[in-house]
Amino acid sequence: MQQNSLSQSLKQRHITMIALGGVIGAGLFVGSGAIIATAGPAAILSYLVGGLIVTFVMFMLGEMASRNPDAGSFSTYASTYLGEWAGFAVGWLYWFKSLMTITIEAILLGAILNEFLPWLPVWGGAVIMLMTLIVSNAYSVRSFGEAEYWLSFAKVATIVIFMLFGLSILFGFQAKIPAPGFVNLTGNGGFMPNGISPVIAGIMVVIFSLGGSEIAAVAAGESENPRQNVVRAIRSVIFRVLVFYIGSVSIIILCLPWTDKANLASPYVSLFSMAGFPNAALAMKAVLFVSFMSVMNSFLFSNSRMLYSLSQRGYAPPMFARTNARGVPINALAFSFAICLGILAVHFVSGGDLFLMLAKSSGAFVMTVWIFIIVAHFVMRRKMARQPTQQQEASSFKAWFYPYSNAIAFLTLVAVLLSQAFNPDSRFQFWFMVATAVMIVGLYFVLRRRPNFGLIKNAQSAQSSAV
Repeated sequence: MQQNSLSQSLKQRHITMIALGGVIGAGLFVGSGAIIATAGPAAILSYLVGGLIVTFVMFMLGEMASRNPDAGSFSTYASTYLGEWAGFAVGWLYWFKSLMTITIEAILLGAILNEFLPWLPVWGGAVIMLMTLIVSNAYSVRSFGEAEYWLSFAKVATIVIFMLFGLSILFGFQAKIPAPGFVNLTGNGGFMPNGISPVIAGIMVVIFSLGGSEIAAVAAGESENPRQNVVRAIRSVIFRVLVFYIGSVSIIILCLPWTDKANLASPYVSLFSMAGFPNAALAMKAVLFVSFMSVMNSFLFSNSRMLYSLSQRGYAPPMFARTNARGVPINALAFSFAICLGILAVHFVSGGDLFLMLAKSSGAFVMTVWIFIIVAHFVMRRKMARQPTQQQEASSFKAWFYPYSNAIAFLTLVAVLLSQAFNPDSRFQFWFMVATAVMIVGLYFVLRRRPNFGLIKNAQSAQSSAV
């Protein structure tokens, strides 16, 4: 039995944990050591700036979502406030980006399975994990929410235990390890031993690591009280960033010299081992496995909902706007599954690393989507200022420091994006993102001439209800 509406069965705890899980990923568990090893103690600045930007952007998204919770989220808001071309471009950019993320996570999961089960090839493990999480998503939105709740809970528990162990080292509670104090902040070349360039490059990595926070706004549309739930989830962003990212990275910087490349290759394993935690490497592998599963699970959800929303607005074939009896956009989910299987097949048959190189451009795609969120929010607030007072107060949730936060976040993201173009290590990924964006925008102007294109004007109805 097919219908055309999503289920609203997610609870507040699901939305909160989905938002929390979107922040904590392999970028924190593994990527933090790489940033510290290149930027030195000044890596904390990368996390402070990246954390500030994601907080600003998520608060902007939260204000728009509190007015109009929608499965298309930022794509719908871009259509409403910037024009249909922007909604089309943002939606398809995000859909394409999330496909890359899903597939790379499947490959990483397959690699971990291969370590524990050598008889299982990487491609076999990748397909098994992709099918497992597809089934979880396809059964019902509630099953997705429960799976993500417990996967995120495991990651949060790991961070809490890590921070307790790290603090025990810093305060001298580990008898075999002398408390390092602040020596690692100033020794070995000082606070910023390699200059500002690695710090700026680190901001891009941090923003990529924090990509996924926006999924909470997508998921809120399928919760019992969407407006309240999205506000509560977004409000907790700053707490999560301060505690889990900046707090844990600060502990690593204080406990490990930035010149200790060996331990920074896997900083969480190193600190667990220093604190006397047995089998730290094995336990961390399990945590990474859970982290990869969580990311793939979340992006399978947001990917299918974005395609569903694009179809509802006439930007994709109508078949993708159909849902099953449980309110799951099953056609959109099946199509994304088929595309991911195709990418996996090409990757493993070719034996090359082209896909892995393209997947590294995900950070640039995330920043581009966030730039659209910033501009859409700015335009929304400008329009609100011209409305009667009672309409201006339709939502009590307001993004912080408007319009200064918009300007700071916009200029920072543009600067980091442009810096990629001048960095030999990231130049290819930057131009790949630009080429993809140009092709998608060009496709919009070609397709809009068709009589049935954009036939369902959800963007216009959203505008009338949101402003």
